[in-house]
Amino acid sequence: MSHTGQCGFLYNLPFEEYQRLPGLNQSKLRKLLSSRSKQKQGYQIQQAMNFGNAGHCLLLEPHKFEKLYVCAPKGLNRRGKSGKKNWEKFCEIHSGKNVLAANEFERLQNILKVFQINPKINQFWKHGETEVSMFWEDEEFGTDCKARMDWYDAESMKIIDLKFTNSIGKFSNQKLMDQHFSVQAAWYKRGVYQLTGSACDFFFVIVEKYSPHMISVIKVSEEIIRQGEHTILNAIKKFQ
Repeated sequence: MSHTGQCGFLYNLPFEEYQRLPGLNQSKLRKLLSSRSKQKQGYQIQQAMNFGNAGHCLLLEPHKFEKLYVCAPKGLNRRGKSGKKNWEKFCEIHSGKNVLAANEFERLQNILKVFQINPKINQFWKHGETEVSMFWEDEEFGTDCKARMDWYDAESMKIIDLKFTNSIGKFSNQKLMDQHFSVQAAWYKRGVYQLTGSACDFFFVIVEKYSPHMISVIKVSEEIIRQGEHTILNAIKKFQ
C-alpha cells in the first residue's frame, strides 16, 4: 500500500519517507507544549539520542545495522585537537555511516545478547512487525495524523515501544505520567483505534544501557492513557 492520501498501516516504509509525509504526530504535539528552553538539546541529550537510535536499529532492524553503523577503533575519541582530527578522518573514510565509539558498540552488542535470550521479549517478538507507520484522519480533531510504532502486533492488538535508560530503578510510574510517555502511548492507541475500531494494549520495553543490561516490560495503565489524552487535547487547542 502506498500513501496517496489514504489512511491505514504502512509496512517497510523508510523512516525518511515517513518524515516527509504530512500529518500531525506526537513529536509535534510535545513541542507545542514545551518551552523553548526545554526544546534545546545539549551534548549529553544528543549523545543519548544517538545511542538510542543505534539501539533501536540493532534490536529491531539488525539487518540494517551493519549498513548504517560502524565501530571506531579502540582508543579513537574526540578529546583534544588531535582526537577530533583523527575522528573526523575516520568519519570521512566511512562517509554515509554513523560512527560509534568502541565502548558504545561493545555495549550495544552485549545488550543484543541479553535482549535475544529474554523470555518476555521472545514471547512478544513471535508475531508482529517492526517500524510500522500509520496514517489516519482524526474524526474528532478533523486533522491528518500519523505515527510510527516500534512494534505492532495486529493479531494480539499490542503496541511495543523500546526505550533505553541509565537505570531502570529510576523509571517510575511518575515518569510514565510525564508528557513524553503518556502522550506517546495515548496517541498511538488513538491511531490504532481510529483505523481498526478496536482498543489495543501499549507496552514499554525498558532496557538499561549499562551492565547487566536489565530489561523491564511495563504495560501502560489506563490512568496514564487518560493523562496522555488530556495533554493531547490541550495541545490540539494550541495547534488549531
